[in-house]
Amino acid sequence: MLQFKDLSFWEKVSVTEGIDFLVIGGGIVGIACAISLREKHPNARIVLLERGYLPTGASTKNAGFACFGSVTELADDLSKIDPQTVWDTVDLRWRGLKRLQERFDPKVLELKIRGSWDLLHNSQAGEK
Repeated sequence: MLQFKDLSFWEKVSVTEGIDFLVIGGGIVGIACAISLREKHPNARIVLLERGYLPTGASTKNAGFACFGSVTELADDLSKIDPQTVWDTVDLRWRGLKRLQERFDPKVLELKIRGSWDLLHNSQAGEK
């Protein structure tokens, strides 16, 4: 892959100067961010940087899923955080998932509603 240090002076200038917005990461969040910026700022110079030729981060691997927290995650949060903060966070996550579904065709996302499963050991479930 061509390294930044190997670019000519003029190539570096054309890529790095006059940028209005710089988005780092070409996964689903980075692309959605760049699209939103374009909608809000149609004349802005928006640059999206990805470390490789194609996105290779969480959006393309096993972390490329969308959820708002498992039952055990929420129970753990409720034991440590103010309940209103936990439920406000769940609400924000839910609205974020809805916005993703509005922005991207579920077929393109390969969206599959699967529900949730938590596997617990007896010691984690409160049994002794």
